[in-house]
Amino acid sequence: MALGASVTALKPCDPGLPRQALLEPIQTHLPLQVPADFECPIHLDIMTDPVTLSTGITYDRVSIERWLEMGHNTCPTTNQTLQSKKFIPNHILRSTIQKWCLANSTPGIDRLPAPRQPVELQTVQNILQIITECADAGHCDSESLEKLYAIAGECSRNRNCLKEAGAVPILSAALASSRTDLDSRKAAERALHVIALLKLDDDDKKSLVEWKPFSRLCTILASGSSSGKIMAANLIHILVGEDAWLKAIVGNYPGAIKGLVSVLREAGLRPKPTKIVLRCMLSLTSTKKNCIAAVDAGAVVALIELVPRTETRNLEYAFAILELLAKCAEGREGITNHPFAIPRIVSSLLGVSNQTSEHAVAALCEVISLASNRSVVNTALRAGAFTKLLMLLPSNCSQRAKVKARMTLKLLNDVSGTHSTGLDGESAVMV
Repeated sequence: MALGASVTALKPCDPGLPRQALLEPIQTHLPLQVPADFECPIHLDIMTDPVTLSTGITYDRVSIERWLEMGHNTCPTTNQTLQSKKFIPNHILRSTIQKWCLANSTPGIDRLPAPRQPVELQTVQNILQIITECADAGHCDSESLEKLYAIAGECSRNRNCLKEAGAVPILSAALASSRTDLDSRKAAERALHVIALLKLDDDDKKSLVEWKPFSRLCTILASGSSSGKIMAANLIHILVGEDAWLKAIVGNYPGAIKGLVSVLREAGLRPKPTKIVLRCMLSLTSTKKNCIAAVDAGAVVALIELVPRTETRNLEYAFAILELLAKCAEGREGITNHPFAIPRIVSSLLGVSNQTSEHAVAALCEVISLASNRSVVNTALRAGAFTKLLMLLPSNCSQRAKVKARMTLKLLNDVSGTHSTGLDGESAVMV
């Protein structure tokens, strides 16, 4: 700071003022230093429920639970492999933090909230018993499902308790028993939300791929709310894997793939839900019949419209799907007929990611190689395809992308009859 600026900020000293009054403006601007031992090493804020790992490092319970739920098996600070994923509540440290917060309440440090107590197994079992009885009677119990959703959403300890109580098969049965009226649909979606919060083992998946619950998943995907469709898409992606029979069930279910595409076209869809929908679509469109169904549902338009407004990881999924769609005649026709499809594919050949480049050039190659007229080639050339493809060759993209780039360059050259010297002469870019 310049000397003049600091001088103007000072007030003239009045000898008559008491010393405390002179110091007060300075004291009110001093930031309160939080003791380092009170801060969680993960979120770097005051811990509200400190727990200690087997490595001796203390973390805030919510943060370390989230870390472990992500699949990590190490201490975030020391990187040591955890011998046990159990942790011990640090009551002494919490009491010390509590006293410090009370002593410093004036500067804005609030009193620590009491940590939530984990749900008891018996409580969960009682709720699940009610859900089972209602499912046996042929309907979903909305109130019990709401309670279960609230419990599961609180902490990982509660979710583990639900798993221990065998919640997923019971929720699967509730899903199967739900009817098609609005209240039943809402209850079924709530059951789906609870399932989405839990880690599924093989037995859980087996209960969900049975005909009735799986068909209800397809129903929600076809005609559920936006959030319901997203949860259904996430679960279907997990369940279908490489199972062609399950993919066929989804593809044959009236409106299921159309419902998936409709979510993708929603304005303001956030990156995570977009990723869920794209992953599900990628799983389903690995079969030709589902590719055609996706094209008929408007997938090409939805994907091309998504390109300018989504993030890199989702672009990779989008172009992977476009590559699959381009393998069928209906998909190539959809790409050819869309005024922005070829230009946006060409613009994504470089500068996004290696995976995007690979899928984009493969899709472009499919469309151009089987194009029924020359207008596609002209559109690609006007969009700068030739230059982009030449620049792709010496880049660090995959070998498959380079092979597809060479094939596409040859196709462009054969059809257009231009740039032949650039390909055949010494000036050609070779890798």
